[in-house]
Amino acid sequence: MDIVKSLNPNAVRRTSLLGAVRRHVVIVIWCLVNGAVIGWLVGSVQPATYSSTAHVLVNPTVGNPFAPTPVSVRQDELTSLETEAQVAQSAEVLTVVAAEHTPLTLSEIQRGVQITVPANTQILEMSYSAKDPSTAQQVTDTLASAYLANRQRRSTEVNDERIARVETQTQGVVDDLRDATVAAQTGTSAERLFQTELAAALRNELVSLRAQRSYLENSDSPTGSVISPASPSTRTDALTPLLILLGGALGGLALGVLMAWAVERFAGRIRTPSEVETAGLPVVASVDVRSTWARLTRPRASESLEDTMRRLRGRILDLDPVPEVIAVTPAGSGAPDAAVTEALAESFAKAGHRVVLVRTHEPATHGLEVEGRGLAEALLHERLNILEMLQPSIDPLLCLLPWGLSAESRELLDPDRLRNVLRPLVDAGHLVVLQAPGIDGAEGEAVVGAADLGLVVVTARRTPSREIEAIAAPTSGHTHLAAVVVGTQRSMRRARRPTSTTHPASGDHESVAREAARAPR
Repeated sequence: MDIVKSLNPNAVRRTSLLGAVRRHVVIVIWCLVNGAVIGWLVGSVQPATYSSTAHVLVNPTVGNPFAPTPVSVRQDELTSLETEAQVAQSAEVLTVVAAEHTPLTLSEIQRGVQITVPANTQILEMSYSAKDPSTAQQVTDTLASAYLANRQRRSTEVNDERIARVETQTQGVVDDLRDATVAAQTGTSAERLFQTELAAALRNELVSLRAQRSYLENSDSPTGSVISPASPSTRTDALTPLLILLGGALGGLALGVLMAWAVERFAGRIRTPSEVETAGLPVVASVDVRSTWARLTRPRASESLEDTMRRLRGRILDLDPVPEVIAVTPAGSGAPDAAVTEALAESFAKAGHRVVLVRTHEPATHGLEVEGRGLAEALLHERLNILEMLQPSIDPLLCLLPWGLSAESRELLDPDRLRNVLRPLVDAGHLVVLQAPGIDGAEGEAVVGAADLGLVVVTARRTPSREIEAIAAPTSGHTHLAAVVVGTQRSMRRARRPTSTTHPASGDHESVAREAARAPR
């Protein structure tokens, strides 16, 4: 059966994310809009944040970490400034700021303070953010002043400690000088000479200590100054509502895409013949499966059901060998598809083939009403001549065989038994077209198993994709399956254009003659 091998033989079903978004664009847009609205609502209720900045020039002072030596390099100075930045936002400094602004706590001030060091400068940028613009400016001014006061205090404390140490050393040298002076008056000449030189050395040391104390007492090293007071507060969260809106929109878009994928994966419906082939089942014909939007944007004459069956008939007759028993079954467990089955049987009959249509439902359509015995008796009584059970129709080449299965005869329905019952019809030169129930049911599976070719009728926007995947799964049966994709009931009624059953169209004379000559009947 080349009809199966030539169309996508190794197709693997996969859910295309882009295809899912395209088919469920309403869900994606709905989630996108709702995400944007939620983001806008959240952003609009966010409180405004104001920030003020002051610039402080830091001078090298004795007793502070930022005290570069002549051999220091820029990296050392930068490291010292980073240390000063940490000191500026320490609890020691911020406690003073919190004491002056009682409504604020230390933790609130710590969260709002930001200290930065511009590159290649000796400046600290102090910023504070708050919900009130005046509070932000006042706290920034207080922070700069408190930092400089803290720096001055630390410098004074270190200087006082050095003066105290020099004073202690001076007092010790004075006491040693007194003892050396007294000892130089007594003892041997050598002892007096030693004490005299010791006293001279202590006097020189005393002069040096007094000079150090004088330098420490008179040294004036400014710790720094505020070169730029706190600037007027400006709003720093102007982009926050927009960012929240964009974040909400992106979140909604991601959720919409995920929902579209989930709907497509777990509840997806077949929409186009290409999706059927992607699921692993070749498509041999399709009847008006265009969407309403496609028909509005790209209007063209839709192919009728009869034209489609004519093309399907040609493809079936091109097979080698030509199938003798054809089963037409709907996907899933639905009711038999009468429209496609009867249209296919009529198409073969118009082309000069002797056809037997086995119907599984009553009453039939298109004037094919019959009464009488059916397939059930042939299954129960194998010696009966099934050729005698055929009922004529309005077409002399088309005979009908009712289904007529009962609970007893259904127990005898299996592929081998059914094929043996239909063998006399095939031997007599008839093409048997079986109108099978849903292929998921036991009866439908048995009927399709007895056929040479199974045509699965897939209804666009109705048949779940998982049913096609189950049908396309490899089986051990000899029946080859192909799909006929049809539209909904409304589109199928639109595809049935009135045609003449007495005289074929002008383009059909040659095709009917060619097919009749090619057929083995």
